[in-house]
Amino acid sequence: MPPDLESSIRFLEENNDPTEAFFSYTVDDTGEFGLIKANKEGLRLYAAELLRQSQLLEQKTGQGLDSVRDLNSERVEPLFFAPQPWIISETGYDLIAGILPQYQGRRSIVSEWNPLRRPTASRARPKPVFLFVVMCITGALIMLATLKAFPTLRLWVNIH
Repeated sequence: MPPDLESSIRFLEENNDPTEAFFSYTVDDTGEFGLIKANKEGLRLYAAELLRQSQLLEQKTGQGLDSVRDLNSERVEPLFFAPQPWIISETGYDLIAGILPQYQGRRSIVSEWNPLRRPTASRARPKPVFLFVVMCITGALIMLATLKAFPTLRLWVNIH
């Protein structure tokens, strides 16, 4: 653990008052995107918490495990954040309760990761021209079926 990292954490914790700090998780109006509401003290104290978690990750890799392969084969335990009075969840539950450690490099993580992909807007929306053609064909078929089912309607059509 670098001494400058420890001094940075200590500096952030000593110079930001937890009674003034505000940090909150919320979601937007659609419920789709997570948002953070925070003042500067809350952001700085949260940054100190993240740096402290990174120290725990660094200690884990230094515990005599020979390689990243040993870390990957081992069961990964999440690192949970300690409850803080300045962290408030507006959703009624903790959106971010902790960190699931990843010991590989970014490239190997991204290459193994297959996120669920939402369809793009162009694929999700049917084309308006296609819908118009389908509606015209459907309307013509309904008119033909109606005229065949009710032959007396032709008399009404011819009367002016």
